[in-house]
Amino acid sequence: MPGIYSAHLLERLGRNQGIRLLHECRRVLQPGGVIRLVCSDLKALVEDYLNNRTRPEAPGIGRAEWLNRALRQHAWTFDAEELTRICKMVGLEPVAITAEGNSSDPHLSGLDATVPGQLVLEFRKPQRQLAADAQPLVSIVMPTYKTEHLYDALGSALNQTYRNLEILVCDDCPTDEIERICADLSQDDPRVRYVRNPDAGKDIGRLNHVLCLKEARGEFIKFLNDDDLLELECVERMLDSFRSYPDVTLVTSKRQRIDQYGEPLADIAATQAPVADDAMIEGLSLGTALMQSQINFVGEPSTVMFRRADMLEITPDFMSVDEQPIAWASDVAIFLNLALRGNTVYLVQPLSSFRIHGEQCQVLYGAAAQGESRRCWAIMRDFWARHEFDKAL
Repeated sequence: MPGIYSAHLLERLGRNQGIRLLHECRRVLQPGGVIRLVCSDLKALVEDYLNNRTRPEAPGIGRAEWLNRALRQHAWTFDAEELTRICKMVGLEPVAITAEGNSSDPHLSGLDATVPGQLVLEFRKPQRQLAADAQPLVSIVMPTYKTEHLYDALGSALNQTYRNLEILVCDDCPTDEIERICADLSQDDPRVRYVRNPDAGKDIGRLNHVLCLKEARGEFIKFLNDDDLLELECVERMLDSFRSYPDVTLVTSKRQRIDQYGEPLADIAATQAPVADDAMIEGLSLGTALMQSQINFVGEPSTVMFRRADMLEITPDFMSVDEQPIAWASDVAIFLNLALRGNTVYLVQPLSSFRIHGEQCQVLYGAAAQGESRRCWAIMRDFWARHEFDKAL
């Protein structure tokens, strides 16, 4: 669908149904397509009340009655800030606050009726499908703390079959050992870039993950923990998925559990493939399955790839849900944000290895980690249920 025009429908649906409608509009729009939204403006209604402005077309009706009448007719009244936030949340990009009658899409011009206090906004569906010949820069970002398995992890990044990479190492270690390793490697391969985390050691590495996204220069982000491994064709296979499927915000794959020596371990429930063959999974279906099962079958950060631009405007950072930082299960927070914006491709070939050993945070922090994990899952489940993302439109 090239374009959509909606006038005074959103405020009659209520917030949750309005969000679902906007999500569906994004789904059916063609890439580059525009949706033009016209609705009552909460800010204008409140300003009329505060400034004692009445309407010439309604003589004898005071400001209080006018405001109550307006709000009574609506299930939910938006202002520009909230409507823009919601549209971004479901994967639409703001075009402009448009004057009545004018549009960035000629087919949507001249459709508005002139009504005082009316909000007119336009949003565009971004082009997410990568061109067949595109060779974008991919940032393999490594939030790094320990060196025991670092050479193996770096080797799996440097030896990728896809070559247009930067390998960004963000150092959370209190010593200079990681810096020296990166300095040596960068002499032979300038794709290695080192950044020191000024807040090293704080917040159990969270700030280092945030720094990785901030410092990355690539269009696509591929996390790699300092003790994990990538298969040689990992980046290439994942980029091919962005070329092959439309409206994709996240690509993941099966992952292989390994022990501290690199030997394979048996699957657990979370590492079993949720599909029999490579598949595209609709975003809301993915998020609902995660929330209902409370099993992270998508994977750890080392397992996935996404566009940097899709994460930049999430506040307070990209590992947050409902503007609340998610300290444990922060990878699931990333997946929920991406699921609202588009679809996920799951590849059944294992393209990464996740190392299990006694120095992992989950092991070191034990019961405290479990308690915080339960709290964070509760925040995410509440967000998903409160917005009724698990219900049909």
